[in-house]
Amino acid sequence: MRLQNRAAIVTGAGRGIGRATALALAREGADVALAARTTNELEAVASEVRGLGRRALVAPADVAAEADARALIERTVAQFGRLDILVNNAGAVAREPLRELAVEDWDQVIAVNLRGTFLCSKFALEPMLARGEGWIVNISSGAGKRGVVNRTAYSAAKFGVIGFTEALDAEVRSQGIRLHVVCPGPVDTRMRREGFPNEDPATNARPEDVADAVLFCVLQPRTAYTREVLVMPGR
Repeated sequence: MRLQNRAAIVTGAGRGIGRATALALAREGADVALAARTTNELEAVASEVRGLGRRALVAPADVAAEADARALIERTVAQFGRLDILVNNAGAVAREPLRELAVEDWDQVIAVNLRGTFLCSKFALEPMLARGEGWIVNISSGAGKRGVVNRTAYSAAKFGVIGFTEALDAEVRSQGIRLHVVCPGPVDTRMRREGFPNEDPATNARPEDVADAVLFCVLQPRTAYTREVLVMPGR
């Protein structure tokens, strides 16, 4: 229970990497606020968190909306009395060639992946800086390290998440806040299966593998610091 008495927020927590991360944090003793747009999925994960003996807050939110992001942080602090860990995992993807990509789809992908990371981090910094300690873990992608065909918006957003992490790290690390970015390669999630329907899911990493990388970041001793972690399939 290395995160006993800690409080965390996980966005995109209803399934996949977000669900696995929320449960991993709870197993280590953290209370967890669960954010996504689908309430019934959040309620299911909250039940699992409570089954581990931890408190769960169901917080339906569109992280790309300023009011929702601010309210998410405020509700978490009001419920748990603190905020120690923020995992920015909420994501969206568009899979069309650029000439066929609708402007509104581009805007949505950038908004959820990048604007959402900015907004949640911005509002989370206040309670973290007040305590002089905190961890922000941003979930990027292998597509944030190398451009992927028919994923221009997604790659642009995920490259941006890495740059955002590096810049904010330089800004706040001296004040006790640690920034990390996890870059998963192929992971067996619903988003991956929808994008690659002919792929064998067994060849991909599991959401739990990414959750383990998040735990590594927030549990690493202060004598060392790993800002970026790449998670690839082991096969």
